[in-house]
Amino acid sequence: MAVVSEIPNEILTEIFYLLCKKPIYACELNNSCHKEDFPWAVGLVCRQWRTPFLSYPPIWASLTLSDDYFDDKSYAKEVNRRLALYLKRSGGHPLRLDISVWSDYNKAFTMMALEMLSACSHRWQTAKFELFCDWASHSIHPCKGKLPTLEWLKIRGAVDRNNAWDIFEVAPRLTHAYIEPWAKDYGWILPWTQLTELTLTINEDSVIETGDVPNFLPMLHNIKEFRFCNYGEMDFEGDFPRFAPAPLNQLRVLEVPHPAVLSWFEAPSLREIYFTDCQDYDEPLDVHEQISSLIERSSCRIRKLSFESGRKFYVGTLKDVEELVIDYSHSRGVCPSIDISSLPKLRLLTIICSIDEESEDLKSLMNSLTTALKSARVPTRSECSSGTPTGLLERVTVELYYDQEQPKIPDGLLKIADEWPVVVFRTLRS
Repeated sequence: MAVVSEIPNEILTEIFYLLCKKPIYACELNNSCHKEDFPWAVGLVCRQWRTPFLSYPPIWASLTLSDDYFDDKSYAKEVNRRLALYLKRSGGHPLRLDISVWSDYNKAFTMMALEMLSACSHRWQTAKFELFCDWASHSIHPCKGKLPTLEWLKIRGAVDRNNAWDIFEVAPRLTHAYIEPWAKDYGWILPWTQLTELTLTINEDSVIETGDVPNFLPMLHNIKEFRFCNYGEMDFEGDFPRFAPAPLNQLRVLEVPHPAVLSWFEAPSLREIYFTDCQDYDEPLDVHEQISSLIERSSCRIRKLSFESGRKFYVGTLKDVEELVIDYSHSRGVCPSIDISSLPKLRLLTIICSIDEESEDLKSLMNSLTTALKSARVPTRSECSSGTPTGLLERVTVELYYDQEQPKIPDGLLKIADEWPVVVFRTLRS
């Protein structure tokens, strides 16, 4: 402790700040439950540590608030008192907010908290809002035109249709946005032309049929990553809306729920395509025609393909693809085989799935792995030792999600890894 006591407060505070990886929960009043966690543990060590801990603004600038904790009026009142204290301690430092409003319970105190945060909107740097009450979006409406430092925004839930949809229309530094949902009746307006990353989730066909999407797509002049998602209500297999592709010259990463959506884009810089298939169909997913058409009109080179789907899919010959990711973790099972022989430059393959040792998915996964390795002409361990030329496929990563605390890789998969050295496994908790 003698050596620590000689460390200047300026260095101590920087160390504390680097350790602060989680936001401070303004709604958690019982700090004794977290006395071994940062930041509270620091303040309990000694007076020398407590003083810089309390007085260093960046430590207090990342805040989480949820009305789930507003059990009664006295509790809500204390939450608001602490929120005001933390905002005061944060000084003029840029704020990182994570705010959730779910119910009308103790509405007055929740509105008061939102008004306190709105008064500091000139300091917002990142803001995540889950607003499932119309009045909540109305409470932050005073922020409109007062967001000079906002760079990252995520907003989910309802909106006051009368006057809240344009809160974030003027935010000169906003470049990253996540909007869910975005529909005809409550489509948030953002400074589309300056965004570089955008995730947009819609929940009805009318957004497309009324021309909202075709009209705003050409405004994404600077977009580099665009993720277009849906709740699974759009009919991609039927009479899908068609319109002229929007030229997005900066676009590098694109996520779509179905190959048909690729017809909306012309993207010469595109490198990565992600398919997040929310539809529950049994027939295979044919991506070859739409990808080939996109490549032809855009003159782009697709380096990475990713599928989050339980369906079989047909890729066709794509000469530039070097990385393939197949995510079965949210689907009904693992497809019985993966044929990657049509991807001549494939170097990296990742398979993600939820599995247990007794499930049928294990057998399907083993078949899929074996088929993939053979179709990619990957030499076995014995062939490598005999001097057989090594194929292009450098690594196959299999991520296995388990419910057990200490998951064990099944023997059948370990045998595959032993036979083909390029295969590696990672286990994670579901």
